[in-house]
Amino acid sequence: MKIVTWNCQQAFAKKALRIFRESPDIVVIQECSKKSAEMWQDEGYEGHWVGENLNKGMAIFCRQGWSVRRLAEPRRSDPRWLVPFEVKGALNFTLVAVWACAVKGNHRESYVGQIHKALRRRREWFGSGPVVMAGDFNSNAIFDRNRPKANHTTMVDELMEKYGLVSAYHNVYEMKHGAEEAPTFHLYRHIGKPYHFDYIFVPAMWREAMMVEVGRHCDWSSDSDHCPLWVEVNPRLGESES
Repeated sequence: MKIVTWNCQQAFAKKALRIFRESPDIVVIQECSKKSAEMWQDEGYEGHWVGENLNKGMAIFCRQGWSVRRLAEPRRSDPRWLVPFEVKGALNFTLVAVWACAVKGNHRESYVGQIHKALRRRREWFGSGPVVMAGDFNSNAIFDRNRPKANHTTMVDELMEKYGLVSAYHNVYEMKHGAEEAPTFHLYRHIGKPYHFDYIFVPAMWREAMMVEVGRHCDWSSDSDHCPLWVEVNPRLGESES
């Protein structure tokens, strides 16, 4: 199974073939229009879109042979851009698609605060079978100093200790959070302003069955301020968690 997350910085229809030609099974795209999510059946993909602004939401695509179904009707109290899906295919799991944005006038619930809100109020998303969290978290441990509580590190610890989830990139490359060598975001697309903001968290049981790749600034900066993050899991090694 190959899964990719990418904040495309809009205009996904003009950029999508760069993603789909690598034949990912599950694709999570932030800043995607509803129209862009509906136009790839000829490429063998089914799209699901969530959002309020038709030009800028979040799309989840699955390749032929896979199915994706939204798991829960949204509640008013839900985090705005965390959405759970049931995924069925070579591996069966819950996908929590992430686009952690700012909440106007509420620093505590902005960005990583959205993840903590889900962990407080929607625990059932994380505790039933294998779970994958994939998306643009807009978060990194280097910003913990601005959040004494409910910060990036406490999120990572809770995902591991309570739900057995690990960041695929950090495990494969044996990196500590906050010390990443491969940025996924460049502010204003500037190579001198790198950050690692995008993550795919997977069950710890899958860690020996993974390959991870991060797109390079030189290859992707013409299309977005983010680079895609790819994770490939051998389904035969992960099937014990299905």
